Amino acid sequence: MVTYVMLQAFLRAACGIFFPDNCLLCRRFLNSRHQRQLCPDCLECLEFNPKTASTAVGFAFDQAWSACLYNDTAKKLLHAFKYNAKTSLSKTFVALMIDFIDRHRLPFNEFDLITPIPLHPARLRERGYNQSLLLSLGLSRHYGIAHTQTLLARRKMTHTQTELGAKQRWTNMEGAFRMKTSTDLAGKNIVLVDDLFTTGATLNAAAQTLKDAGAGRVAALTFSITV
Repeated sequence: MVTYVMLQAFLRAACGIFFPDNCLLCRRFLNSRHQRQLCPDCLECLEFNPKTASTAVGFAFDQAWSACLYNDTAKKLLHAFKYNAKTSLSKTFVALMIDFIDRHRLPFNEFDLITPIPLHPARLRERGYNQSLLLSLGLSRHYGIAHTQTLLARRKMTHTQTELGAKQRWTNMEGAFRMKTSTDLAGKNIVLVDDLFTTGATLNAAAQTLKDAGAGRVAALTFSITV
């Protein structure tokens, strides 16, 4: 007689054969029951950001936090996350962001809402998911802070920031966002989540839209930051 436990064991073994649990970078077998995406050596190649916060002078957001430096390993992982549908990497990224937040005792409990940088509907249809949303949802669940993805919307289809220089990035993001709902943000402190901080142009445009709608403090939080 086949029991439920036997069936579970069979399915686990079958998954191990047809979907081997390998490191996403070096392809080393992990044997971790699908709890990790990276082997210890590749995980060690990621570098935590030594700076607790980035200077926010001249930006619409008040604080900026980034967990890891954008080294070669982070670059490969973010590319897989954004463009190769490796959405399971969100678990690894969120865990590293939580580690960074807790290690530096960042004041997350002072914020009322967490929201992701939205994608334009056309890009969302093309990609099939919003990578920033996967990160913001994981952080919201862990810290018990209210999450919303209905605050902001893309007003226009902007060029991909990776193709542009520093000045062009800022021009590209002018007027890029609008409020999606008429939510009362008076005095609300908000964390904006994105995957990568480069010039800050995208986060700045989104933060300015929230500030114009009455938001209090706005913090920018990303998995990685360019150096």
